[in-house]
Amino acid sequence: MAQDTELESGQDAEERFTLRSRPEIVSVLRGLQRRHAMITIYFDQGREFILTSLLAINPDFQELVLDLGPDARANNLLLKATRLEVVSFEGRVKVQFGANRAEATVYEGRPAFRMRMPASLVRLQRREFYRAEVPNDRPIKAYLQLRSDRPDELLEARLLDISCGGIALLSTENGEPLKSGRVYPACSINLPGIGTVSAPVEICNTGDISWNGGKPNQRLGCRFVDPSGQMQTLIQRYINNVERANRGAKR
Repeated sequence: MAQDTELESGQDAEERFTLRSRPEIVSVLRGLQRRHAMITIYFDQGREFILTSLLAINPDFQELVLDLGPDARANNLLLKATRLEVVSFEGRVKVQFGANRAEATVYEGRPAFRMRMPASLVRLQRREFYRAEVPNDRPIKAYLQLRSDRPDELLEARLLDISCGGIALLSTENGEPLKSGRVYPACSINLPGIGTVSAPVEICNTGDISWNGGKPNQRLGCRFVDPSGQMQTLIQRYINNVERANRGAKR
């Protein structure tokens, strides 16, 4: 899959963050299990997915046991899939690995999935996240909370691009320019068909650009500060929708 949400674009970047040591892989997986991290399993070339969690790790049997997803239809389709991509988050780092298939099993008296433990696992730092541009014909607004003691004091901006690690914004207001290095208490974005995501953001860089031939506006490059795993999953889902639409338009 080329440039899907959940996959890092660029084989060189992926290789730099690939773990092949069995103890290291088990340690990362146990961390996901201990924190009850949300896990997304993509299949059918990214067109289908389920949300799940890791129930058990059995290194002696090379086996992982995962909970069923909430959608029975998707669960059934997953059992027929011959290629799976598993994605989660370990703190600020994205974790991903592939699997050939999943099988039905029973864990502690309830239905579950099992799959083979991966021979390699990729841990991608925040800066390695794939960033997708927001389509011009489907603009999205973002609302930046300027002060923690004034939740209604918001800066409206246009979302230019987004990744699980951060965003680029175009300020559409004529107030005082914002400066790099400052952390703002919240930035809320309503992703069409997905839902609203919100997290503190730090402005990492700024610059002036002209939008559609108009007067210059301030561009803000931001990183999310401690985004939740659920928020990152929603962002992945939105980017996956954008990529799917782009592929369809090229056919």
